[in-house]
Amino acid sequence: MSAVTSTTAYPTARSAAGPAPRPGGPAAARRPSVRAAWYWERRKAPNRWYWPLTVVLCSLGALIGYMQYRDYQDAFEAQEATWEVVWAQSTLMLSMLFLPLAVAAFTAQAASGEHAGRNWQRMAANRLEGVMVVGKLLHALQAALFTALILVGEITATGLLLGFDAADLARYLPRVVPVTLAVWAIEVLVMWLGVVLESFAAMMTTVFLITVTGLALSLAAPALAAIDPMGLLTLACSSYSPRDIASPGSVLTASVVCLAWVGILALALRAGVRRRS
Repeated sequence: MSAVTSTTAYPTARSAAGPAPRPGGPAAARRPSVRAAWYWERRKAPNRWYWPLTVVLCSLGALIGYMQYRDYQDAFEAQEATWEVVWAQSTLMLSMLFLPLAVAAFTAQAASGEHAGRNWQRMAANRLEGVMVVGKLLHALQAALFTALILVGEITATGLLLGFDAADLARYLPRVVPVTLAVWAIEVLVMWLGVVLESFAAMMTTVFLITVTGLALSLAAPALAAIDPMGLLTLACSSYSPRDIASPGSVLTASVVCLAWVGILALALRAGVRRRS
């Protein structure tokens, strides 16, 4: 896939609101607008392929969970295992490899366009780099939430199709929070790489190497997933520990770890933008 080139500078509050004010008007109208930056990031995002691909990937994961449950249904029923089985089987490979790479490609495509259009330099010249970073973070959080909702929605539909009790589903829904934060952390990681590296190919090569290394570490010791930002989605889904999927303690721990990574990577992103500018 080719990178999207964006050469349009971020709007300020003035450009987002309409015509420029008369000379002597309020200075506040000329201040950079976070809302406008967030809106501009949504416009630039490569949505045409990402959302259909996310639906397809989550559907394939849910299909794997469905087939695994049906193949061993008698054993699972004897253990009174329902939602946790489908959840773990649906998210294992999806969270370890396919969905993180899709999220990374989505973010890298937009990040590479900033270099092609020299947008970092434009933002520095207009003193908008701080607003730019906040707009990117807000858009990334929004995309992360929608991605998590698609994943959870696909698993929910699969469980209901298998005849699981819908009343038990409420115990698993809090997993939306760590899943959202894990996707957000992956996006911020790639945004930071997008400041350091200029090409889509370089970003995705680096992401792939991080993913493969983290995958090997997590297979050797699942607890090590916490030190790999590309492996946070597996931790957030609790794919290795099906019995902990509904555990409030597990949800809280995964959320704190993911949020800590978001904070660390956001600081690295801000520092990288300052050096680039």
